Amino acid sequence: MEQLDDTELFTRIQADDRYAFSELVNRYSDILFRFIQRRVSCIEDSEDILQEVFVSLWNQRLHITIAYSLYPYLFQTAKYKIIDWTINEQKKIVRAEKLLANFQGESTSPTSEEELLAKELAQLIDTEIEKMPSTMKSAFSLSRKEAMSIKDIASELALSEQTVKNNISLALGWLRLRFK
Repeated sequence: MEQLDDTELFTRIQADDRYAFSELVNRYSDILFRFIQRRVSCIEDSEDILQEVFVSLWNQRLHITIAYSLYPYLFQTAKYKIIDWTINEQKKIVRAEKLLANFQGESTSPTSEEELLAKELAQLIDTEIEKMPSTMKSAFSLSRKEAMSIKDIASELALSEQTVKNNISLALGWLRLRFK
């Protein structure tokens, strides 16, 4: 299988040859993953998008015409899957912002559904914080959860104040990117 070019490999894939499909996945996974990772930055989401690219190829295999290489088709599909992922992430942020605005703007007590959504959002944020490098996580947690000043955090973590500021900024950027 490794000696086959893309058109021969794809002809076999169209004939439902799963070994040919496995060869194709092996052939293009690394380069596609790097392409996706540069645009998404979250490893888990990049892996999910990569899987969606190959699932899409398998599902559409009978409707696709490949002239000489699968490379352009796969990268175009990856690009569109990244766009879809970005749109979905933006929708999540909008929902979270609306939920937050509702909590901040309401003088009445929140409904049980709103409380549940708030807890889920807090869990998502905590999960993302746990993925951060240790210094970034510590600086951000002390700043936001413990309400400590930059100076106190710097003293506690034995870092310069500028390093603490940088880590907090990076953490905020991390969260913005993740929930964008």
